[in-house]
Amino acid sequence: MLKITSAAVLALFAASLLANPVEAHPILKSSMPPAESMAAAPKEIRLSFSEGVIVKLSSVELKDRAGKKIATGKLATDPKDQKQLIVPLQDPLPAGTYTVTWKVVSVDTHRVSGTYSFKVEG
Repeated sequence: MLKITSAAVLALFAASLLANPVEAHPILKSSMPPAESMAAAPKEIRLSFSEGVIVKLSSVELKDRAGKKIATGKLATDPKDQKQLIVPLQDPLPAGTYTVTWKVVSVDTHRVSGTYSFKVEG
């Protein structure tokens, strides 16, 4: 008959925790304008993540095709959905290709970043 001691059970439990570390990171689920899309000039950029984000520790930068930084308003989260970052645009975007570079910190303090592009039709 197999005899299991409490030390053996504890050791198996600890090993199972170490063998399967789970770390959730925020994932960009969608964006407006969508990545690689052709759209009318937006008034704002919206990034929707899988987790809530901390706006004070996050940033979004918009650049044109030549790499010139485009002025934006103050980054905010949607009051109804803390998973959505809103980047107001100060001026209408002329036709062209734009790159969005984002860095976010989720409510569980994981930091992730990414980049995508979209085109404004002219």
